Amino acid sequence: MGTMTGTPIFNTIRFIREARMRSNWLVRSLGVMIIASISLFGCKSAPQAELDDAESALLAAAVKKDCAQEQYLAAEKLLAEAHQHVEDGDYDAAERKAIAAQRLANEAREYAEANWEDCQRRIAEAQRDATEEDSVADDEDARGDSGRRDDERGTGELVTVYFPYNSSEIADQSREAMEANIRWMRENPDVRVRLEGHTDIRGTAEYNMALGQRRANFVRNYLAQRGIERERMQILSYGQELLVSQGVRESDHAQNRRVEFVPVE
Repeated sequence: MGTMTGTPIFNTIRFIREARMRSNWLVRSLGVMIIASISLFGCKSAPQAELDDAESALLAAAVKKDCAQEQYLAAEKLLAEAHQHVEDGDYDAAERKAIAAQRLANEAREYAEANWEDCQRRIAEAQRDATEEDSVADDEDARGDSGRRDDERGTGELVTVYFPYNSSEIADQSREAMEANIRWMRENPDVRVRLEGHTDIRGTAEYNMALGQRRANFVRNYLAQRGIERERMQILSYGQELLVSQGVRESDHAQNRRVEFVPVE
């Protein structure tokens, strides 16, 4: 019997086997590619680069943090929240918080460097005053002395002012609140105030950080035009990071669009 290797039937069988082998290889290759794509694009990883940048910024600011303590503590708090978001698996929120923490840490460092001499003078004065108070504390009645200090400070308290959507000018209903704050600052000429700008959640984190800054600047300029010394006012923007209302209704957004007045000792 002769060989069949050259017959048409044999060639057809061989062709079918080779086609099956190629088909199986193609299916396996496609499966590997699909799995790789899911690994690359379907599963977002923790924002380690942003966390490292924020850690570095905080480390650089820590040297002079006593001269920008509020900004530094705020940055530290945001970074802690970013790490918590990582543990919770919310990597988008972690990235946003880490970027905000880095920005605030840089602002703290820059503010401390720009005001270093004045800050050291105020620290020295505070230490000297504390020493003087200690020397006469035994000769004074603590409660009576506290009452006298309260009498020296004006009555009332600082109140928050609010803004329309996407605006850096105060809402009409906040004019009266602004006037009350001006009276308070005139009655308490030795008190410095930090103006903290906030926004609602709409818009990007970067845009809202800048909007919060513009709102704080508007308030400082408004007060300066009414005779309040600029050097008594610090500004700080939190953007959308510190919401007072977590809802999505317009009334919730309106509560978040604000500038808070925070006395600084």
